[in-house]
Amino acid sequence: MIWAQPILVALLAALVVLYFARLRSRATDGFLIAVCFGFAALLVVRPNVATKLAHLVGIGRGVDLVIYLSIPGLALMILLLFARTRDLNAKLTAAIRENALASAQLPPQAPSSNEPVIR
Repeated sequence: MIWAQPILVALLAALVVLYFARLRSRATDGFLIAVCFGFAALLVVRPNVATKLAHLVGIGRGVDLVIYLSIPGLALMILLLFARTRDLNAKLTAAIRENALASAQLPPQAPSSNEPVIR
């Protein structure tokens, strides 16, 4: 085992703990992230698995397979972040509207035509 492998696995484990402790989202998102981190840890511990999988699908090197898989993974993460941002924007808009309606005041009444105007 290369000395960097335990460090990378520990880093991946720390990222999983950080995600579930601080960045929790829906259960399906969490499951997907756990699968991605598990697969990444497998490829760190057993780099030959990436090469064997690459040869199975017709790619020459394992690192190329990892790069090819990471591009859709990053795109998925961007989409998840975009969806979360839209959800937070909708919640913020609703809260601001509710606050504005709760603190709204009626405008002062204009004097009626039979009341004298004092200047």
